[in-house]
Amino acid sequence: MAVTWNTKWKWITGYSADSVEWCPVERFKHVLVCGTYQLEKKDEDAISGAGSANQPKQKRLGRIYLFSINDETTHLTPIQEVDTAGILDQKWCYHTIKDYPVLAVVTSEGVTQLYRLVEENGTLNLRLWIENIVGGEALALSVDWSSNKSFMQEPNLVISDSSGTITVLQIVGDCLQKIGQWKSHSFEAWIAAYNYWNTDLFYSGGDDCLLKSYDIRIPEAVVINRSHEAGVTSIRNNVEVEHQLITGSYDEKVRLWDLRQLKRCISETDVNGGVWRLKWHPFDKSIILAACMYGGFRILQVEENVSVMADYLEHESISYGADWKFDNSVSLIATCSFYDCNLHISELKVKNHPLV
Repeated sequence: MAVTWNTKWKWITGYSADSVEWCPVERFKHVLVCGTYQLEKKDEDAISGAGSANQPKQKRLGRIYLFSINDETTHLTPIQEVDTAGILDQKWCYHTIKDYPVLAVVTSEGVTQLYRLVEENGTLNLRLWIENIVGGEALALSVDWSSNKSFMQEPNLVISDSSGTITVLQIVGDCLQKIGQWKSHSFEAWIAAYNYWNTDLFYSGGDDCLLKSYDIRIPEAVVINRSHEAGVTSIRNNVEVEHQLITGSYDEKVRLWDLRQLKRCISETDVNGGVWRLKWHPFDKSIILAACMYGGFRILQVEENVSVMADYLEHESISYGADWKFDNSVSLIATCSFYDCNLHISELKVKNHPLV
C-alpha cells in the first residue's frame, strides 16, 4: 500500500513539548493546542545544595500554545500562550459545555484545569474556568472525558497521577466534584481512560505493568491484567467498535483487546518504540496514530491483527504528542517531541484509501 507522510510546517515551542490536541467541536476543528513541560532553570548556586532539607523544590513550568490552522495557513504562529505549571496531558471535550468548547489540562502540581475556548470579535482565547487539586505532592499525569461518544451536560473526567491514584471528577455547575478515588498502582499511574460505551467503566495502566478495569460503583478493580512486560502508558477505547480497546506500553508493543475478555489480548504488535500515545483516526476506526517515544511516530492498521503501515522519523527527540485533525477531507496530523521542542504538522496520504 503506497503511503506518504509529508511535513507541512514546523515550529519551535520554547519549552519541551509533550502533548498536542485538535479540537473536535464543530466550527472549531481548525483549533490546535500544544502543551509543554520544563524544569525551571536555576543558577549553579541555587542548585548546588541539592539534597539539603532547606533546598527548594525545582519548579516545573508549563505553557499552552493555541493555534488556528486552516486553508489559509502558510506558517505556524500561536494566537495565544497560556502560562501554567508543567503540562502532562490535555483533552478536549467532544461537545460544547454551556455553549463553549472545553479543554481539560492536568499539571505537575496535581491540578486539573478546565479552559473555555472563547470567541470575541473574531479572536479565539482560552480562559480558565475551573480548577481542582487532585491531591498532595502528586503530578497529575493523564485525563480523559466520559463523553467522547454520548453528549453529557455535566460529564465526568478520570485523572491518573504519579502516586498511583485514579480520581474521578464530575462537572457540577461551575465546580469539579470528586466522585471517587482509587489507590490503583504501586508506582506511577501513567494513564486512565473511559469505556465510552458504558461510562460507569474505566481503565488504568501503571508503571507496575498492570492494566486494570473498574466499575465506578465498586470500590476495587474488577479485572487486573498482568500481561504487559513494562509500564502501561496508553489506553484508548474505540468509539465506533464496541468492546474494542488498544493499549500501549514501554515494552514497545501495541495490544488489541476485546473488553468482554480482558484476561488475554487478541493480538500484540511490536512497534519498535515505547508507546506513549495512541489515537484512533476520527473517521476510520481501523487506523491508529501512535507516538513511540524513541522510535518516532507510526500509523497502525487494525484488521484481525495490528500492523504497521508507515512511520514518521523527522523528530529528533522523544516522540510524546500526536493527534489527528477532525477533518474528513484531509488527514492532517500534529506531532511534538520533547527535548528538541518541536511541533510538526504533517499530511498523511494512502493511495486508494477513501479517507486518508
